[in-house]
Amino acid sequence: ARAGSDLTDARPAARDATCVARLRAAGAIVTGTTPMTEFGMTPLGFNPKREMPRNPHGNGRVAGGSSTGSAVAVATGMVPFALGGDGGGSIRIPSALCGVFGIKPTWGRVSRHGDVLSGTVGHLGPIASSTLDLARCLEAICGLDDGDPQTAFAPPLVDGSLTGALSRGVRGLRIGVEPGEWADASPAVAEAGRVALRALEREGAVLVDVRLELARYAAPIGYLAIGLESLASCWEWSTNGAAFNADLAVSHCALSRATAIEAIQAQRLRTGLRRELARTMLDVDLLALPTTVTTATPVDDGEFSGGFIDPRALDAMCRSNFLANLAGLPALSAPVG
Repeated sequence: ARAGSDLTDARPAARDATCVARLRAAGAIVTGTTPMTEFGMTPLGFNPKREMPRNPHGNGRVAGGSSTGSAVAVATGMVPFALGGDGGGSIRIPSALCGVFGIKPTWGRVSRHGDVLSGTVGHLGPIASSTLDLARCLEAICGLDDGDPQTAFAPPLVDGSLTGALSRGVRGLRIGVEPGEWADASPAVAEAGRVALRALEREGAVLVDVRLELARYAAPIGYLAIGLESLASCWEWSTNGAAFNADLAVSHCALSRATAIEAIQAQRLRTGLRRELARTMLDVDLLALPTTVTTATPVDDGEFSGGFIDPRALDAMCRSNFLANLAGLPALSAPVG
């Protein structure tokens, strides 16, 4: 995998990543690779170094990233499921903007052996056109792998437990709702979320208001976590004046000025966030949050081909997504509205 860049090795890999090998062993036919944003570091879905797809529901809007091509391939019916990478929403954001399902699994659930992801927040997982395909794919690729020691930390799954869970329904399920997170969503997103939550409530779920004082800081903590880890992995290129895309070059420039104290303080806040989430999850089964704060960002031809820098649009995509990456918790995006 070239990570959406022209700086990486162009030679074909000598062997499949573990998750790809497991899919082949289960009978899947691999049809190809799809384009992603450079080193997975923009959630909007543009990359001047690649031929990137537009949003299949409207050519004047982005499709989300960084697993852009995977989500578009599923949304357009090219494939029933595809693999993506998620360090701060990069599976769930394009899934949400393209109207399909995507899951960032539990930390260690899926081996990252053979993938370009590294650091403490990156995960591999599927994007699919249905929850059944999502469950089937996840069951096929998960499990212990000697090539990735982190897989030893994920609780083992019983064969068929994910597909079997689809028939359970939601009666009695306690769903935590953080009012502050929904208040920050755009009216269109918030209303679609309210309709979906009411539908779950009618099916027997119990909605529980919860307070997460540190949730509003999850994205800034996440930017420092994934940003500094990405900068470190690209350090040799960065110090040698490599031609990154403009948005990534600006990010690297800003991140290179972060101090050690700022990096450590971010990790301390991350620990506090993990503890807060753990306490909250003692009382609820899951949290219901907007995947993205807004709908897909409008883009013109020049911006799409040349790239653009829009911190507000970027933050609107990542606002709620870093919670799960920082804590290692599973997180699913399902289309509503």
